[in-house]
Amino acid sequence: MTPEQIQENDARWVLGTYARQPLHFARGEGAWLWDLEGKRYLDLTSGIAVNALGHADPAVVAAIHEQASKLIHASNLYYTELHSRMASILCQRAGMDKAFFCNSGTEANEGAIKFLRKFWFEQGSAWRHEIVSFTDSFHGRTFGALAATGQDKLQAGFGPMLGGFVRAELTPESLLESIGAHTAGVILEPILAEGGVMEPSPEFVKTLLELKAKHGFLLICDEILTGLGRTGDWFGFSHLGLTPDLITLAKPLGGGLPLGAVLMKQAIADTLKPGDHGTTFGGNPVAVAAGLAVLDRLARPGFFDGVKSVAQRLREGLAALSGIGPFGELRGRGMLIGIQVSCDPGKIIAAARDEGLIVYRAGANVLRLLPPLVLTEDQADLAIVGLRKVAAKI
Repeated sequence: MTPEQIQENDARWVLGTYARQPLHFARGEGAWLWDLEGKRYLDLTSGIAVNALGHADPAVVAAIHEQASKLIHASNLYYTELHSRMASILCQRAGMDKAFFCNSGTEANEGAIKFLRKFWFEQGSAWRHEIVSFTDSFHGRTFGALAATGQDKLQAGFGPMLGGFVRAELTPESLLESIGAHTAGVILEPILAEGGVMEPSPEFVKTLLELKAKHGFLLICDEILTGLGRTGDWFGFSHLGLTPDLITLAKPLGGGLPLGAVLMKQAIADTLKPGDHGTTFGGNPVAVAAGLAVLDRLARPGFFDGVKSVAQRLREGLAALSGIGPFGELRGRGMLIGIQVSCDPGKIIAAARDEGLIVYRAGANVLRLLPPLVLTEDQADLAIVGLRKVAAKI
């Protein structure tokens, strides 16, 4: 089909919940994508942080092919060796005790919300039901995760929202006002990625730890975008000095296939029994096999050092663009990069596309870059040169 035919067919049959860019990708390799007409683009979005090892990574492709030729689906009524192997790797890396597998980030957050509330119910404290989340946060689009999401524009038209959620600002003062005896837990992204690439301040973290010690609520760290190498380490919470009770994961976990997880402490796991939660497709053997190939790469000696080195090179080049054209403050950590801009990010996205760069946005005035973790120094330099041209144009 031609690009025009694809768009016409899409408009006819696919629900229009995405404002798609006029791009028609045919294949990818590493950090590169090619469209139907053979034009090459440097992918600085990684499929919204999913393709941590880039496109068509040989080890991931081989793992998918091998597992698909053996067993594609078995359901969670039975044991599979892959399932328990991934659980053990993730729990040991995160300092957790049990894992629950699902299909996506929003499902992981739904599970964490349920597990948190069940924990307090089993303690005889069902009155502790409030969950504090933060303005500009993003936790997903299913109903519980959407209620936790701190963005009115995403909730508009779908109310009333699920009760029991309290929204706070990402400040110590607002945290103090929002937490009390009824607080069951706090759900926090180590970096608010979709809401503007904002990191909690040291003062905020200090206050959060003090309140947790005082009130004993549970902490959910939403690592769906920040986890598994995106910030240059296994988990984003390690940069903040936090010790979560539950961790939610997805995005790169399945190597490009749908896979999410909730990791938890034993005390929480002890309150859950067969039938309390479930999923037909969660922990699918093919997705887990692909994810194990990703985890194996992340665990190789020096891998994160390479991520940090290239990220630093990219960030230094982007920092030098501050004040040129629309580009301003640099935000984020590692390969999660935000650039505050003085115009509609959509204009920059379109201009970057003309230069062969695929970039994204976060919030109203932030350009977001989520390069694959295997980005090279030469590719980082190409990105900087391309964005400098974009700045000159705009």
